[in-house]
Amino acid sequence: MSDIPASAPTVDLSSLPPPTVVAPLSFEAILANLIADFRTRLPDFDALLESDPISKLMEAFAYRELLTRADANDQARSVMPAFAKGANLDQIVARLGLTRLVVTPATDAAPAVMERDEDLLRRYLLSPELMAIGMTAGGYEARVRTVAPSVKDVSVINTGGGGISIVLLGRDGDGTVPPETVGMVAAAFAGEDATQLTDIVTVSAATILPYSATLTLWIRPGPAPIVVQAAAMTAARAYAAGRHMIGRAVYADMLRAAAASVGGIERASIDIGDVDPGPRGAAWLETLSVDVEVIA
Repeated sequence: MSDIPASAPTVDLSSLPPPTVVAPLSFEAILANLIADFRTRLPDFDALLESDPISKLMEAFAYRELLTRADANDQARSVMPAFAKGANLDQIVARLGLTRLVVTPATDAAPAVMERDEDLLRRYLLSPELMAIGMTAGGYEARVRTVAPSVKDVSVINTGGGGISIVLLGRDGDGTVPPETVGMVAAAFAGEDATQLTDIVTVSAATILPYSATLTLWIRPGPAPIVVQAAAMTAARAYAAGRHMIGRAVYADMLRAAAASVGGIERASIDIGDVDPGPRGAAWLETLSVDVEVIA
């Protein structure tokens, strides 16, 4: 075998159009319908002023109907994979025989840390690939996430000649995966029935590429520099966290743009170039400095 069978593309649930069962909410539209219905029933009543008690009653009825519709929307969303959370998501994934995994067992001092909704949903979307004839890339990933729920990201690389390389990124800190986790995942693919007989599977931890950046922001007099600094740092770190995945480059222009997006900033500069960790690595923002200068 020279190629991993192609995975079915995982659906981006956020890109799907809103389901028609979720009705749009408009207090004004509901109130207008109530007034129209009232005038149909009592066409001779012409004292419907805003200050009239009947108007206030209809406004109250319209608001209560708005809440009822909102509750119906929430109930409809609760049975959709894209929106389900907590126990509702547990019920959905049970259709495919999945249960929420324990990431860290409970101790006398702390409760158990359970698998996040995002990770459980990811396993749910990948689980049909475990049923494929011939393990797909998605099937490998699904099995890894089941065996090691502490893993944040998984990359499956076809090295040729039947070689399959599985690269792991941890969830904590810089993403370093401990040897025991690597060994546990490798053991899950060691049996003859775990993979295709022609697959040679190796498992390794991602190479962590730490980097540091200094951003300089220029603002005009007015906003408090410390407030701008804190907001810019939060935005920049959010971008960096989103790029902390296997094989994802950190683009200096995007990091700078994230910091500059907070508002009130005239221009911004950054002291590093793009950071490319390669297909087996992950870029980790080790330190971030944000300097704010006020334009005279």
